[in-house]
Amino acid sequence: DENKIRQNVKNEKANYKEIVEYDLSEIVLAPQNEKEFNEKLNKITKTINSYGFETAATKFSISDTSKLGGKIGKIKENQISKTIKKEIQKLKVNEFSKPIYINNNYLIIKVNQKDVINEEFDENKIVKEIIQMEKDKQYQNFSQIIGYMGQSTQSSELYSKGVFHLERSYENHLRGTPGKIFSEVNAKGKTIREISIEKSIKGNDLDLTLDLTLQNYAQSQLPTDKKGSIVVISISDGSILSMNSNPTFDAQIFEDRENTKIKDLLNDDQNPLFNRAFSGFYPPGSVFKPISALVGLQRNLIDTKKEVFCKGHSSLADRNYYCWKKDGHGKVNLKKAIKESCDVYFYELAKKINIDDIASLSSDLGLNKEYDIGLSNIGKGLVPSKKWKKAFLDESWYQGETLITCIGQGYNQTSPLQLAILYSAILNGGKYPIPKLDKNTPTRFTGKLINNEHKKIIINALNAVVQEPRGTAYKLSISNPEYVKIGGKTGTSQVIRIQESEREDDQYKSKEVEERFKDHSVFVGYAPYDNPKYIASVIIENGGSGSAVAAPIAHNVLDFAYKKNV
Repeated sequence: DENKIRQNVKNEKANYKEIVEYDLSEIVLAPQNEKEFNEKLNKITKTINSYGFETAATKFSISDTSKLGGKIGKIKENQISKTIKKEIQKLKVNEFSKPIYINNNYLIIKVNQKDVINEEFDENKIVKEIIQMEKDKQYQNFSQIIGYMGQSTQSSELYSKGVFHLERSYENHLRGTPGKIFSEVNAKGKTIREISIEKSIKGNDLDLTLDLTLQNYAQSQLPTDKKGSIVVISISDGSILSMNSNPTFDAQIFEDRENTKIKDLLNDDQNPLFNRAFSGFYPPGSVFKPISALVGLQRNLIDTKKEVFCKGHSSLADRNYYCWKKDGHGKVNLKKAIKESCDVYFYELAKKINIDDIASLSSDLGLNKEYDIGLSNIGKGLVPSKKWKKAFLDESWYQGETLITCIGQGYNQTSPLQLAILYSAILNGGKYPIPKLDKNTPTRFTGKLINNEHKKIIINALNAVVQEPRGTAYKLSISNPEYVKIGGKTGTSQVIRIQESEREDDQYKSKEVEERFKDHSVFVGYAPYDNPKYIASVIIENGGSGSAVAAPIAHNVLDFAYKKNV
């Protein structure tokens, strides 16, 4: 107790023959934090605001903060005031990290706690190390998940606080308890003696499900010239093994308080702070078709042997609904419809389906739901229903909207994470594990069981997409025969509605189409196809064909995960 310490000092002074002016100096020790990567267990343990240092925060009085201009990350030796230099000469340190921020005339500097000793030291060393401190790049590809720290809004709070993603969600879990060093100082501020130390207490660790090597490899597979994302999850327990978004950012910029770079990030029209894998919602395209097929099977609307003739379009009232293949697929049964992604087969099925059955099964299988995994900007997406349209648009539902919903277009909005969960639900027979980033979160299953025969029919068709000739992703098996064998579904997500005249002239498929109007490339795959362990969901914005762009990326990542036994 500070008052008790002060009283003890007074009592001791009363016995001195010579009365000396004194005061009590308090140095605040920040909670001990660390970030580790355990190669053997392939896990990340992360606690707040640290890059490999045990830290203590020491406050120093500043007489001329204007000279620093707030650009803490770019301090030059001649900008550090004599007052600061005089104050920090009281410490002997072997290792300094960067300054954190200026607030209410205090400069917070992190030092190694065990080296806080009241002795002289080489001030040139600290100046040099403050300026030249290297950034930790090993975890840069985790910035979209771990997030970053920010200055507290409370003037009494000396330490940064988590303000984004896991840093924010687990702030109380990760933060330790501050400690203090009490010293007796004279009127000139010189330390006479150290009175007591209250040790800081390290915060709790956070074990993440993410795999460092997979996360970095997956990020390298995303095209640098396009926005996109990848999610890889474990089918057995819902662990998120990697989650990547492009463009991304380096959270170290926020740690360094580099104001110019922070401003550039916030104003970047490419939105690098946006985690597209978690918060990006897009029409899923043909990867949604297994849901429509399952509804048809459940409602006895599908005979798996019965064929529909695809001539390139289907008609409803006075409107044509087109297949992606202009000349059509000819005779098509359910397996061929999924394998070759025939739209006409699903248009014909949609004429018999109630949209509310689609919405209900979608929710059972993981869509239309929020997943609180500790990240900011949570959303639930949308699979439309009659009730939804009436409530939000004050309009009735039209049968033509069911046709485009059944092929994953229209009002449908799903995230890459949700699509991975959808396929986890299908592969698990309807009951799927809730996704998680915290390794210590117990595995919990949700959803509803689906008919086992229906499950086999769908999975057999999804395997054929990649493993059989004429499958939309069969090229993967030919191009990389040494890769792990996978199943999955390609998709092309429309950004704009295509006019009939454009389809007839093939204008939309030409290179004349503006980049931002090109289709998104989508693929959801799993490996190995005969005993699935991993699911990868990939969306490349304006990437075009799912089979040409997203599918090869997913195959590379799944093969890497499988062979590394992530």
